[in-house]
Amino acid sequence: MPDQGVLEGIRVLDASQLLPGPWAAQLLGDLGADVTKVEPPSGDGGRQIRGELFAAANRNKRSVVIDLKTRAGTAEFLDLAREHDVLVEGFRPGVMERLGVGYEQVAEVNPGIVYCSVSGYGARGDHAPGHDINYLAASGALSFSGHWGQTPRRPGIPMADLGSSCFAGLAVVSALYDRTRTGRGCHLDVSMTDVMTAWAAARGGPRLERAADDRRHLYPTNDVFRAADGRWLALGAVEERFWEPTRAVLATVEPAFEDERFKGLDNRMRHGDEVHELLHRTFARRDRDDWLAMFAGTEAPVSAVLSLTEAADRELAADSGVVQTLDGERHVVFPVRRDGRVMGRLRGTAPELPTREGV
Repeated sequence: MPDQGVLEGIRVLDASQLLPGPWAAQLLGDLGADVTKVEPPSGDGGRQIRGELFAAANRNKRSVVIDLKTRAGTAEFLDLAREHDVLVEGFRPGVMERLGVGYEQVAEVNPGIVYCSVSGYGARGDHAPGHDINYLAASGALSFSGHWGQTPRRPGIPMADLGSSCFAGLAVVSALYDRTRTGRGCHLDVSMTDVMTAWAAARGGPRLERAADDRRHLYPTNDVFRAADGRWLALGAVEERFWEPTRAVLATVEPAFEDERFKGLDNRMRHGDEVHELLHRTFARRDRDDWLAMFAGTEAPVSAVLSLTEAADRELAADSGVVQTLDGERHVVFPVRRDGRVMGRLRGTAPELPTREGV
């Protein structure tokens, strides 16, 4: 694969802020697209968010300041849009139209534009304010617990934001491909709530329902457990071919695992509360690395729960190409491999806010 990336020659105008839109544009930049970020005079709000959000979502971009609340700014924006293939925006529905740069207005100057709008509830949905947790709540995703015997909780990473970014990126690339056949652009409407509903449906199944006490998507032997030293282990024993070697190792520490009640899927589920509690107690009797050594070489799906730093260090040690370094920053780029090589490229870190308007 050429170093410039598979989307070399595609020009993207990123008029979004915070995470969903910027991350989608960043994915395109990882793949070689030329991305120009449009910021208001005060800058993308992500520059003030805790956790280095802006730096994490805006690599491989240049920045230009345009005040869309002025006629001159609107004209400047339309001039830029005329020369771009893709526009990404993340305002509530109707805002870009009021600013004079909605899809119809941009399409007048550039009929081939792929205009991607990412919003919480979509153009036809609720225009109320919200963040990731609100879209998860509205989608049905928060009704599913990730842990046996626990009520649903929010995930530790912004699933609606990042999931919608991936759908937006896929939709943009699909629309660009379609444009090669038709010559026409289009308006893509990405609802973060709809995306999470699609993901929740993977758990709810074709009936799209879940009873309050429904554990159909859970297994007591598919969870995280704390070891004696306070570090955590992940156990993914769903199928019997994974549970049986796991049970054999555990039984060397806790003979109760040899009980017939825990043999076979039906028994394991019938006595789920008991086996889950026994797993917690047993894992707490050895340090994490001792357990990893005991399970090594078996078919037991047991893994250490790593920190992000530990995971990045592992990728760097393996020279996988997933983690790339520039200007003292480490970034996890578009990680899919094409012919054995990671497709993402780190060509630049997030831009500074320009001190004056203009490209």
